[in-house]
Amino acid sequence: MQAIQQLGRYEIVSELGRGAMGTVFRARDPRINRVVAIKTIAFPSTDADLMREYRQRFYREAQAAGRLSHPGIVTIFDADEERASSTPFIVMEFVDGKPLDQFIAGEPEGRLDWHAAIGLLHQIAAALDYAHAHGIVHRDIKPANLLITSEGQVKIADFGIAKLSKVEATLPGYLMGTPAYMSPEQLNGQPVDGRSDLFSLGVIAYWLLTGHKPFTGQSITEVSIQVATKEPRAASQAAPGLSADFDQVLARALAKDPAQRYQSGKDFAADLQDVNAGRAPRSQAKTVVVPSSSEQTISMASREQRGKSPQRDFKKRWLFLATALLSLVLAAAGLVALSSSPSMPATLDIVGTYPFRSGQIYIWVDGELRYHDELRGASHTPAVTGNQFAPAGESIDLSIPVRAGRHTIRVQVDAPGNIFDHDTAIPGEFRAFSHKALQLDFRRRRLELNWE
Repeated sequence: MQAIQQLGRYEIVSELGRGAMGTVFRARDPRINRVVAIKTIAFPSTDADLMREYRQRFYREAQAAGRLSHPGIVTIFDADEERASSTPFIVMEFVDGKPLDQFIAGEPEGRLDWHAAIGLLHQIAAALDYAHAHGIVHRDIKPANLLITSEGQVKIADFGIAKLSKVEATLPGYLMGTPAYMSPEQLNGQPVDGRSDLFSLGVIAYWLLTGHKPFTGQSITEVSIQVATKEPRAASQAAPGLSADFDQVLARALAKDPAQRYQSGKDFAADLQDVNAGRAPRSQAKTVVVPSSSEQTISMASREQRGKSPQRDFKKRWLFLATALLSLVLAAAGLVALSSSPSMPATLDIVGTYPFRSGQIYIWVDGELRYHDELRGASHTPAVTGNQFAPAGESIDLSIPVRAGRHTIRVQVDAPGNIFDHDTAIPGEFRAFSHKALQLDFRRRRLELNWE
């Protein structure tokens, strides 16, 4: 494939990286002799009406993000389309820096001291506060989208791009976000606002301050369960030396309910400043904890029952224990109900071995294009015996988040030279927090799908 030499008026200097949504280039704007970064956006091949909708969304989001002007946000200069291939692209400020995860990996012992970490977190929180005040939510705050310059300046990348990756936009090859950094409402398919970005920042804060991620697992499903239902270990336990004030700040940032989280990046940044200076978080004084009715009843009873008979005290303890037992039973029943709830996450695993030197794979879930990528690596053109391909080749092994319930999975595989061009679909039932593996069988001259 011939390397791209130019996009619009911009001269391509080098390729910086490839991702699920497109390719990033270092380029030069000859009109003003400025170095820029260009990101192409991969749109699905579909009917004309949908393509028109995608492009309208693309320019609308790029225009909105282009209005952001903040030292902590990568500036968007331009949005255009390469005429010959109709490939949309965004022209951005070129940042000579490293993604946060690579930056941390280059530090001694692979981590920062907590004073330096809080300095970075404060910058990110301030930039998010600015964006949210302008009505822009990022939706994919993660280390790869946080660029650190040699001067220690943080730049948030991909504003205006992350929103295009939502499932409802049905763009190819980009799976909603990174589950370990997603908020519970994102995983549950609920509307999001700036507080979702702050949850993601809370995940990063926990990792930077403790050296551990708050939500871990061997699969997307396991991580999703952690995010949606589990409280992480207190930061002071994960990293002895951190005070209880850190526990309070991180617990609030990682609250499952958005109403219990920081409501603005400004408040988050202020509390980070306080704990960095050894002070109690200023929001602590503003937080009023209203006890539940049962807590109030128990508190009043404890005062009123002083000096009263042991028999009445025993009855009240028995009633409390019975109530607690009933709550446990109801909670267990709720967990059973959740296992079949369509709002809960599940995972579609795609596995198989393809015999092509190169090709394209497309995967739809209920008519929405959820994955598109190149198939490369088979060492030779497939041998054909009778009506079957030789089984040798390269492996496909990927996971796509879905919702619990019944879905129709459609797979299309294209290989050059008309050696393979097939499109087929299969229905499947997905249980909450479980994996369901779909086997792609290429051995015959047609694509076959089978549930494992």
